[in-house]
Amino acid sequence: MRKILVTGANRGIGLAMVREFLATGEFVLAVARHPERSGELRQIREGDYGDRLKIYAGDLASEESLQSLAREITSFPGQLDTLVNNAGVFPEEGTEPFGDLDLGHLETAWQVNVRGTLRLTQLLLPLLGKGHSPTIVNVSSGAASISTKDHSRQYCYGLTKAALNHFTRGLAAELRSGGITVVAISPGWVRTDMGGDQAEITAEESAQAMVRTTGKLTLAQSGEFLDRHGKTGVYAW
Repeated sequence: MRKILVTGANRGIGLAMVREFLATGEFVLAVARHPERSGELRQIREGDYGDRLKIYAGDLASEESLQSLAREITSFPGQLDTLVNNAGVFPEEGTEPFGDLDLGHLETAWQVNVRGTLRLTQLLLPLLGKGHSPTIVNVSSGAASISTKDHSRQYCYGLTKAALNHFTRGLAAELRSGGITVVAISPGWVRTDMGGDQAEITAEESAQAMVRTTGKLTLAQSGEFLDRHGKTGVYAW
């Protein structure tokens, strides 16, 4: 049984991944900014999987919150086998022209999608170093692609996900010798609050594929940008 931490676990893809990891027999640490507002997380804990689920409060935009979260997790005996950096925000409308873009949205997206994700990863590296075939999964997006970008949408979100991909490549190179696999995975276009009602797949379909992929990752794939099924080349850098 692996010990897996999932951020952004209160809804959407994160919540679906929590359910799927538990269904496959894993122990899950679920992190949400306001877990007390997630009735679904509490229902899971009160159900059949309650003995394999721990819920933590963690705000990726707050250094104090991240420090507190790391202390709590570190005090829990054992190691960490997989870190799923799923939490993310899409603060802009996504279709506004650059001249009308509120750059405050960039700051909001950067604090969560980049700085908060990097900081939490930094704080949890010692636990990952003790893990069994440790893996870091950065949930990215097709919007991160630079080489295929041919539109003027999603400036803030796309920029921060591109930065997350850059981080993935660098960290993979640094941690390879220590046996830690680091990948970026796009979940696809998913019907969530962020993806919208017209998206191609449900959160459950995306989560099922990503959980299967996460369970099969090898060090040879470290530094890759994968689709939810673990394939390379579907999304360009």
